[in-house]
Amino acid sequence: MMTPYPIRLRRPKPEDAAVVCDLVIACDVEDFGSPDFDLGELLDMWSGFDLQHNVWVAENAGGQIVGYAFLEEDSEEKLFSYGFVLPSARGTGVGTALLTAIESRAEELAAASGRHKRLQNVVPTLREDAQTLLRTRGFVPVRLFKRMSIRLEAAPAAPDLPAGITLAPFLPGRDEQDLYAAYIEAFADHWDFAVPGFDTWAEQIDRPSFRPEWWLIARGRDGDIAGFALGRMREDTLYLNQIGVRRSFRGQGLGLALLQTAFHKAYAAGQPNISLGVDTSNPSGAFRLYEKAGMRAVYEVTVAEKTVQPGSPA
Repeated sequence: MMTPYPIRLRRPKPEDAAVVCDLVIACDVEDFGSPDFDLGELLDMWSGFDLQHNVWVAENAGGQIVGYAFLEEDSEEKLFSYGFVLPSARGTGVGTALLTAIESRAEELAAASGRHKRLQNVVPTLREDAQTLLRTRGFVPVRLFKRMSIRLEAAPAAPDLPAGITLAPFLPGRDEQDLYAAYIEAFADHWDFAVPGFDTWAEQIDRPSFRPEWWLIARGRDGDIAGFALGRMREDTLYLNQIGVRRSFRGQGLGLALLQTAFHKAYAAGQPNISLGVDTSNPSGAFRLYEKAGMRAVYEVTVAEKTVQPGSPA
């Protein structure tokens, strides 16, 4: 069914959250075959977004929300964006309207800072219509990411920890600074990594869904953090946001042990589904590690990018 015109873009309101969540889930089902989102994740994201400047919903003439997009100011140089169009409203200009709003905001930010911005947008790799739209607007594909998952049909084996390594949950009020430093070191060689300020990084601890028991910390003999696996339990899955091992502790199997520990804890808690996202070209070999642990790729997205110069249209 075609979307009635005109399309109106506006800022989201708190009462829109459930409808926007349902829209994203509908897109997931259409594009990937199953949902990969929940209301808690949306509320987490909105708690850190500038809703009045960097987030949009698109309404049709009947007031139905048929599109949603956001932009994140990842660093002084990089902007990250994502847009969603209700499957029944695709091909009617909603995606174009949202992308135009994203580009206009990128122009504003470039002009205000007096420096260029790298504007990134993410689309499902198999969505040719979305890929074509980005190409016509000057975006170039720069990276591929896969979502990987596993469903545990039986209790997993206990993890095999490297000698001298101990595991413990994250302790709020004690571990923030040490974990932040370990995160910076572990992710320093990842593609396009931008070092966040401590306060920005720590915002995730204040989000509604944060539970310290799903943040696993590995320590070496000297007590220093050797690695970590930071997860978020959703209704339908344990999602592992970040898995990292500091350079001096690599090559001992710690990454696999952290992953297996997360599997073990999730299964014991009655959650057999675990998922994560991975850069397919990650230099640490993370993709192969997750395959070794039994995880399989379920879908892929493309990150595309363009440069927005101050004083010039995007």
